[in-house]
Amino acid sequence: MQHELIDVVFRSQKRRDLLLLLGEKPRTMEEIKTLLDVSPTAILPQIKRLTDSNLVIQKNGSYELTDMGDQVFKKAQSLINVLTLLEQDNYWIEHDLSGIPKYLLDRIGDLKDCKLVDPDPSQIFEPSTELLSFFSSSRYLMVFSSFYRPEFLPLYTRLGRLESDVTLIFTESVLEKIMQNYEKKIRKLATLQNTELFVCNDGVKLAELMVSDRGMIISLFDGNGRFYYEYMSCSEPEAINWAKELIEFYKSRAWQIENEQCIDNFIGTTESEVFSESMMFSLH
Repeated sequence: MQHELIDVVFRSQKRRDLLLLLGEKPRTMEEIKTLLDVSPTAILPQIKRLTDSNLVIQKNGSYELTDMGDQVFKKAQSLINVLTLLEQDNYWIEHDLSGIPKYLLDRIGDLKDCKLVDPDPSQIFEPSTELLSFFSSSRYLMVFSSFYRPEFLPLYTRLGRLESDVTLIFTESVLEKIMQNYEKKIRKLATLQNTELFVCNDGVKLAELMVSDRGMIISLFDGNGRFYYEYMSCSEPEAINWAKELIEFYKSRAWQIENEQCIDNFIGTTESEVFSESMMFSLH
């Protein structure tokens, strides 16, 4: 019986498309024909197959999913999203996903609409004007970074002064390097009312994550721990929400630098090479 149900859902593109369409809301035959671009002759046998399997029911002139059909839709949607993600680009296969907690890996299909952005090799050491421009009008900005990006500091400060909510999470070595070169800017950021600054241990298996109301980008290390400046980008709500949850995951495991006294404590900590256990980052 289980294998029969799998065949019903996945062995026909038309049935799968119909199931996903009805998962959005009930549809009339006219809507089904138009949205799926099919004739009644082509789709009626597929509707009957889904109806016979107790996945679809006709009610008040429309077709809709049964309770069982709704459960199948949710599982099928998740699987199809993941397959779509993997079929579009090898990035997710070739890069290290161990920095993503399991509950978000289970929903990595939410990133199915991400596009790979591969910067021009001749410009990888130049400020990313495209990203700076993209995030410059954000109402909020959340950042996790495990590599040094000083060109973004003016963006963080400007958004903070414009009263956009800014959350910044740096690894210990990144924040230490920023402090060495831009201590005054970091001290200013730490005093802005709508800006949060956090630090976590080195070794996190994620290069960079930026998310705002405009979109998100994520950069991963490859299987050998190397980083090539390419990133995946998306502006779809599902991807933005997924990225926000990942930021919140890191934030809950990092140590907040709330004021200049915390900065002084951090400087003293790095100088003594003793990093507080409260700063420890873990995926568990």
